[in-house]
Amino acid sequence: MSRRSGDPGGGGTADLSAGLASFAVRSVAFDEWVDIDTLVHRSSVTSGDFDYVLRPLCTDCGAEVEIEYETLELEADGGREVISALVCTACQVLWEPDQPED
Repeated sequence: MSRRSGDPGGGGTADLSAGLASFAVRSVAFDEWVDIDTLVHRSSVTSGDFDYVLRPLCTDCGAEVEIEYETLELEADGGREVISALVCTACQVLWEPDQPED
């Protein structure tokens, strides 16, 4: 698995991982995280001259958060990108998913 930040299409590939050690970490329930990933990563609308992509905002300060992606290496499809973290650099907060219970 590999992690990177930015858009899944290749924009903003800087790795934030090194600078996140001092950030507060908040967990998001796994079911809610799946909804976030679906809405932010997979939802976009093209209408004539404009492309619309949802961008998450920090719940504390309202700033747009950065998105970190993780590539899951799956044999069936050769890899799939999912959101692994949401990062607010202004508040120094990182949101990541809780692990689902087996």
